Amino acid sequence: MFSVIAPPHRAPTANPSTGKPVTDSAPPLGSGAENRPPKSDAKQSRPDLATLTALRFVAALWVVFFHLQAMQHTFLAPVYELFRPFIANGDLGVDVFFVLSGFIITYTYLDRLGPRFRWRTAGDFVWARFARMWPAFALVVGVVGLWFVYGTAQESVREWSLQTQAPDLSPWGLAKQLLMMHLWFQPGTDGASWFGPGWTVSAEWLAYLAFPLLALLLFRLRRLHPLAALAVSVLVLLPTAIWGPDLPIATDEHQPYEWLLRIACCFISGAFACIAARNADRMKFNPALAGPGALLTGTAVVIFLATAGKPGPGRLAVLAFPLLIALLSLTRGWLRSALSARWLQYGGHSSYSLYLVHMFFIYLFYWLIRDWPHGAGPLAENLLAAACLLGIALATHLLFKYVEEPARLRLRALVPKAGAARVGTAVGHSSRGSARQ
Repeated sequence: MFSVIAPPHRAPTANPSTGKPVTDSAPPLGSGAENRPPKSDAKQSRPDLATLTALRFVAALWVVFFHLQAMQHTFLAPVYELFRPFIANGDLGVDVFFVLSGFIITYTYLDRLGPRFRWRTAGDFVWARFARMWPAFALVVGVVGLWFVYGTAQESVREWSLQTQAPDLSPWGLAKQLLMMHLWFQPGTDGASWFGPGWTVSAEWLAYLAFPLLALLLFRLRRLHPLAALAVSVLVLLPTAIWGPDLPIATDEHQPYEWLLRIACCFISGAFACIAARNADRMKFNPALAGPGALLTGTAVVIFLATAGKPGPGRLAVLAFPLLIALLSLTRGWLRSALSARWLQYGGHSSYSLYLVHMFFIYLFYWLIRDWPHGAGPLAENLLAAACLLGIALATHLLFKYVEEPARLRLRALVPKAGAARVGTAVGHSSRGSARQ
């Protein structure tokens, strides 16, 4: 998540600021000339991506536990009993990713893409996002494809995929998966991806392709008053928050292309939440209040979901996400230090890999339990569940460390950045001038 789900990131420099990550194609927060607004802009706050990286990990775990409900009768039963209303709304973790994505992409790229449309700059942005998303996703698609080859010899495609609609396994279906366009051709998410949550990758990719044009509008609104920007970030979520089954504007079923409304509303909401955070100094906002405000907002979301008790009404909680994310980005002090813990940061950076691999192990658990000779007893179920959780953790680490990050760096190296090319040209001219002298 996608997001998805994965904001720009690169390995820390030799002397990074404590707790502050370094962004992909962006210098360290608060120090890079490319990330600074024009001199004519008012003083701006510097959102902290380390706190949001931790939130990515929390959101990923939320989605994973939502999908792990197949194991709720194992040793995980106490967790599901205690947090059942919260876990039952775990699909909202996807909305957290979408809002986060809009926030972080706007923070990192607005000042580069916003002033005017330039094909080279837009191409650099799209290539950077492709390099981040595609390698790990393509590998998982390949593994799941082999899984389908094995399983569909005995089961139907629909049954083997554990989806209500059968995914398209034709050569054109494979091409759509590998191009990350598999969701664009159908009104619903079920059956769009070869593995259930893979639809979000396609939705995110569409948002990234549209962002260079969206940035032209956002840049002209970059000085918007923070309260106005925050109000817009909430209002733009209304269509996806109040329209659907068991919601204020009730419908009997999900509407066609609801996924498109969902990614558009959440991504734009995150962009305006970023503008609000950037301009927080305009209202003399005290950063010391950001941490308590974020904790209060997060607690309110948890209480609301516990009260709502089911996914329908619980969807209204999405309206609090832009405020939560904006406040977390401005958090300082002990909460920022806590969220900058190494394990939370690693979990956040590897959350995309976690999101991609976890469903495969759920498939394994489901089919092994179903076909267990003479039925699986409690001991076998618990051992298998533990093995699947360990498998998820190990596969996440391996995919992130040996595929996602190395492949991103290699793909990025294939196409030099526009800025680097200009610098290289300038250096070349300077060297030739010195030689002539």
